[in-house]
Amino acid sequence: MRSRAPRYGAALLLAALTLVAPGCASVGDWFAFGPDWVAVDTRTGESVTLEQMADELASADVVFLGELHDSPVGHALQADLLALLGERRPEVVLSLEMFERDVQAELDRYLAGELSEDAFLENARPWPRYASDYRPAVEWAREHGRPVLAANVPRPLAKRVATDGLAAVSNETHVPLFVDHSDGEYRTRFDATMAGHGSIDDGAMARYFAAQCLKDEVMAQSIAASLQRDHRGALVVHLCGNFHSDFGLGTVERLERRAGKFERRIVSMRRGPRDARPLSNQDRASADYLWLVRR
Repeated sequence: MRSRAPRYGAALLLAALTLVAPGCASVGDWFAFGPDWVAVDTRTGESVTLEQMADELASADVVFLGELHDSPVGHALQADLLALLGERRPEVVLSLEMFERDVQAELDRYLAGELSEDAFLENARPWPRYASDYRPAVEWAREHGRPVLAANVPRPLAKRVATDGLAAVSNETHVPLFVDHSDGEYRTRFDATMAGHGSIDDGAMARYFAAQCLKDEVMAQSIAASLQRDHRGALVVHLCGNFHSDFGLGTVERLERRAGKFERRIVSMRRGPRDARPLSNQDRASADYLWLVRR
């Protein structure tokens, strides 16, 4: 199957949270499959095409596409991979961190043709670069009659947790009865990441982490409902910031607790080096595939 370059169409501290292919490309060979990216299978260390990725990913139950929120190249890759997966599986569900549960009805009405796009966007609180970054994926789902999950917790609730703690939202709709915010590897990685944003006292750090975990828990709950009840047998493709899915932590580990046994794959995005070099052990452990995109 012919390789193709990605199509190019048209927030908050917490939200943002070698290689030799058969015959050729290294990490530094940026023009192997597209002008600005290379995809790597971390288990083999080989660069792969989007079609090769789709062939393998299509057999999973859930594919996590962990993104860099500010990478236009990455968003184009996501839209292309989604379309390729749709060609290989009769049912695909698109799940998005970028829309929140309380706008699911508006999203469903838009997909069904009952709302204009302007009316939908007026009520759905889209992310600032929705038109360029996420609209292509949503429009693909709309064109092909595929469901889209508004998977995330409403932002005001996460913000309240960051300010006042989990107890402040314990009786709110869209908040699960249990939110795992225990210490462990995820907390360690979260603290290390947040340390780059300046000095934060222990109480504030705990609340910020609880807000992060609330998002993970709600996204996991949304995906689990799709797997177990609403769209059984479908492939769920979940778009999220890479911190939510890297290393099988965050949303992934909470989904595993909720959904039991299922096949999942993780794709993560990095700003890649300009020179060829081996993958680090951290890179290999973080995901099944890496998209290295030009800085």
